[in-house]
Amino acid sequence: MRQIFRYIKPYRRKLVLVGLLYLVSTMCSLLMPYLMSSIVNDGIQAHDMGMIIRIGVLMLLLAAMALGCGIWTTRVNSKVSTGFSRDLRNSVFQKINSLSFEEYASIGTSSLLTRATHDIFNIQEASVSFVYVIVTFPVLFIGGAVLAFTSDWLLALVLVALAPLVLLIIWLVTRRMGNLWENSDKYIDMQNKVVRERLSGLRVVRSFDKELHEHRRIEFATKEMAKNIIKANVLAGVINPLSLFLLNIATIAMLYIGAVRIQSEAWLTAGDIIATVQYVALIMNGLLVLSWTFVWLPHLKVCVRRVSEVLALKGQPAEQVSGEVLSGEIKLENVSFSYGDSEQPVLQNIDIDIKNGEIVSIIGGTGSGKTTVMKLLMDFYAPTGGRISMGGRDYSTLSRETVRDNIAIALQKSMIFEGTIEENIKMGKKDASPDELERVAEIAQISDFIHSQENGYSYKLAQAGANISGGQKQRFNIARTIIKPASVYIFDDSFSALDYLTESKLRKELNRYLKGKTQIIVTQRAATAMRCDKVYVMDRGRIVGVGTHEELLSSCPIYKEIYDSQLGGDLNA
Repeated sequence: MRQIFRYIKPYRRKLVLVGLLYLVSTMCSLLMPYLMSSIVNDGIQAHDMGMIIRIGVLMLLLAAMALGCGIWTTRVNSKVSTGFSRDLRNSVFQKINSLSFEEYASIGTSSLLTRATHDIFNIQEASVSFVYVIVTFPVLFIGGAVLAFTSDWLLALVLVALAPLVLLIIWLVTRRMGNLWENSDKYIDMQNKVVRERLSGLRVVRSFDKELHEHRRIEFATKEMAKNIIKANVLAGVINPLSLFLLNIATIAMLYIGAVRIQSEAWLTAGDIIATVQYVALIMNGLLVLSWTFVWLPHLKVCVRRVSEVLALKGQPAEQVSGEVLSGEIKLENVSFSYGDSEQPVLQNIDIDIKNGEIVSIIGGTGSGKTTVMKLLMDFYAPTGGRISMGGRDYSTLSRETVRDNIAIALQKSMIFEGTIEENIKMGKKDASPDELERVAEIAQISDFIHSQENGYSYKLAQAGANISGGQKQRFNIARTIIKPASVYIFDDSFSALDYLTESKLRKELNRYLKGKTQIIVTQRAATAMRCDKVYVMDRGRIVGVGTHEELLSSCPIYKEIYDSQLGGDLNA
C-alpha cells in the first residue's frame, strides 16, 4: 500500500484543496436543516414573511456555494486521479521493461497486462472518492449526530439504534467479497492468456481443427469470471436497499414519536422534528458513503496488492553503453541450466569452444535446447552449473551491458515494430548513416523491396510486420542485427523463412561483411549448417556431436539423420 501512496504525494496540495472544498460543501448541507427549522418555527408560525425570505435567500446562497464547491472539486479531483494513475501506470510499464526473464515469467504476460490496465483503472476510480470519504463521512456523521441530539435527544436515539444495524449489514456483506474479486481477477488474467494464445497461434488452431477446444477454454474463463463478479455485485447491491429500508423505517418512527410528543410537550416544535429527520437523512447518507467504501475496499485491496507485487520486483537497472570491447572468443564449460523449479534440466554438461572469427553452427531439432544456449550467451539467464566466458573473461566478472554491447543477435522471432523501415533498422545503431543503412539492406537482400516502395526507407511498417512477409521480417531483423558494431553475431534460426537461393546470397554477403567477426548460427537446416567452420549437434539438452560437416556425417548418427531427411543424402558440400 505504501508503494501506491507515494504516487499520491505529488498531489497532496490539490488533495488538501479538495478536502477543504468537500468540508465547505458538507457544512453547507449540515446548515440546511437548521435553517429550515428556523423558517418553520420563526417564520411560518410567526407569519413573518420577511424572515422566510431572508432565510430562503441564505439557503439559496449556501446551495450555490455547495454547487460551486462541487464543480470545482470535480475538476481538481479529475486532474488528481488521472495524474496519479498516469504516474502509476508509467512506473508499472518501466518496471515491466526492466524485469529479468525469471521475474517476468513469475507473473506472466497476461497477468501483467491486466495489472497495468484493469487493476490500475480500479485504483484510479477509488482515488476519485478517496478524499470525499475521509472528509464527508466524519463531518456528516459526527456533525449530524450532534445537531440531531441538540434538536431532540429522544428522536436522535432512533439513530443510535439504526447505525449499528447498517454497520452489521456492511460487515456481513463485505467479508465474503475479497475472495470473489480475487478470483474474478485471476479469470481475467486467464481470459487475456487464452485470447493472446488464440491470436498468436491462429493458424495452428485452424490447421488442427481446435477451434471448438479454444472456444471452450475462453467460455470457461469468461463464465467463471462473470460468476464471481455477479456474486460480488449482488452482495454489494444488497446494501443500498436494506439501508434505505432502515432509513425509511427510522423516518416513520421519528415522525410518529414526534407527532405524539408534540401534542404533550409544548417546547417541541414541528421545525425540530423536520430538522431531526433531515439530520438523520444526512447521517444515513454518510453511512451509505462508508458502506460503498467497504464494498469496494476488498476489490481495491486486491488491485493494490497485485500492482504492488509488480512494483516490488527487483528488476534490472537501465542498460548503459559500457564501451568495453571484447574479442569474439566464446567458451561454455560444463554448462547446465534449469528453468525455475523444473525437475529436469534443459541443458546438461554443455561444452562449446568458439575461436575469434569462427563461423559456428548449432543444429538440432525443436526443443533440443539451442535457443536456451543463446539466452545464456545473452545473459538473459545465469547458468545453474558450469561457466561461460567471452574474450577470456568469465561472465560473472562482466556486467550485463558489457556482454550485450559485444553481441548482436537476430532472435528466433523476428520482431518488427510499428514505424518506418529506417527506424526499425536503426534500432541496431541509432546514429547509422544512410550509406550504412543501404549497405546492410543490400547484404540482407531487402534493398530491392525498400526501393520498390514509394517512400523508400520512410515506408511505414505495421505493428508486428503485418504488412510484410515472414521472409521480409527475417531480413529486416538481420539488417538491424548486423548494423550494430559487435564482436559476436548470433543468428537464432534467422534464415528459416528464406528460400535456399536467397539464403545462399545473403550468407555469402554476410560472411564478407562480417569477416573476422565470430558468427553463431542456430538452425534446424543442414544446408545452413554444412557450410560453417564447425557444427555442434544438440539433442535433448546435450551436445551429441562436434566437427565439420564431413566429420559429422560419419561420426554423428543424429546429424546424418537430419541431413538425409532434408537433403536426401546426395548433396555434396
